[in-house]
Amino acid sequence: MPTEIQAPLHFRTLLNAHTYLIADFYATWCPPCKQIAPIYNQLSTTHTSAGKFAFVKVNVDEQRELAGQYGVTAMPTFLVFKDGKQVDEIRGADVRRLKSVVEGVGAEVKKAEQQAAAPRKDEKVEEKKVNGEEKTVSGSYGMSANNNWKMSLH
Repeated sequence: MPTEIQAPLHFRTLLNAHTYLIADFYATWCPPCKQIAPIYNQLSTTHTSAGKFAFVKVNVDEQRELAGQYGVTAMPTFLVFKDGKQVDEIRGADVRRLKSVVEGVGAEVKKAEQQAAAPRKDEKVEEKKVNGEEKTVSGSYGMSANNNWKMSLH
């Protein structure tokens, strides 16, 4: 379920804590907001990922400062943020576009998670070479007559 924003600081905290955040700016008296709310809730349940992808709801009548800060004048308005910066906006109860945007972000999040979890091929190849050709070398070092380092390998 989306997180209901209680204050501007609450919004900023969640914005900074997630790679992606989608904010639903709505009003309780707005029929299109009520119509799209169950779809937004379902998308939130399916795609929320801790630290990566958050869904929030902003009541424009209670959070006028936030609505003004982001220039929200129509409800519902969905703002999409990446790394704290607004990257997209959906005005109105456009179900198809909302699903498309959320699924696109969800795919990016999954791809990033898979890349982070998968070992790099280059690292494995290098590791095998080192393990397969490991040799022990002994030696000594000291100072030469002209104050340069001198190393002798045995």
